[in-house]
Amino acid sequence: MKLVHVAPDLWVATQPLRFLTLEVGSRMTVVRLPNGDLVVISPIAMDEGDRENINALGTVRHIIAPNLYHHLFAGNAQSLWPNADLWGAPGLAEKRSDLAFNQQLGNAGQFGGVLDYLPFPGIALIFPTGIYPLNETVFCHRPSQTLIVTDTAFNFDHHSPWLTRWAMKLLGSYGTLKPSLLEKLGSRDKTTVEQAVQTILRWDFDRVIPGHGSLVATDGKAQFKAGYEWLLGRSLS
Repeated sequence: MKLVHVAPDLWVATQPLRFLTLEVGSRMTVVRLPNGDLVVISPIAMDEGDRENINALGTVRHIIAPNLYHHLFAGNAQSLWPNADLWGAPGLAEKRSDLAFNQQLGNAGQFGGVLDYLPFPGIALIFPTGIYPLNETVFCHRPSQTLIVTDTAFNFDHHSPWLTRWAMKLLGSYGTLKPSLLEKLGSRDKTTVEQAVQTILRWDFDRVIPGHGSLVATDGKAQFKAGYEWLLGRSLS
């Protein structure tokens, strides 16, 4: 695992991941709070060497599985940092009864005065087998003006494999930060989605770290807004 320093007190690491036969990758974000505590969002697979590298940055206090689907390596992270709080999205403790969650995401809050978090209700994926809510929480690192999302917006581009690029063009999520057609069709409660989006747009951010695809270094708020205008089918003020 390679940690990439994105901004002061902010790092990311990625790993390969296939979803529906497509290589979409998966990204973990590490935030260092002013007191030296670390927040690990959407952990990926790690070993003892990775543990040592992260411990050199600070003390891992919070491990976060931010939605109902980014939990595959939460147990691995918990085994590396057994004294950290494990946070899960609403419903994840029931889905992963094998994990010892001791905190639940579900209300807006803040870590260390610098990392805001907010539930993003109403977003769901549609598949032939049904509609599946994400129950995702999104984050904003104030000092670096960075929005951190997981499956509520993607940024697939020329760095992605050709088959992934082709599929994402069909799904409307290629070349700019936005949700996909799976979220557009699956998110039926547009009023709830719009309320959450309006709150997110009040945050001060320019950079966006998505769970899949490339980082958005600048102009992230405008892209996020345009992406959700597409999902909602109307303009946002």
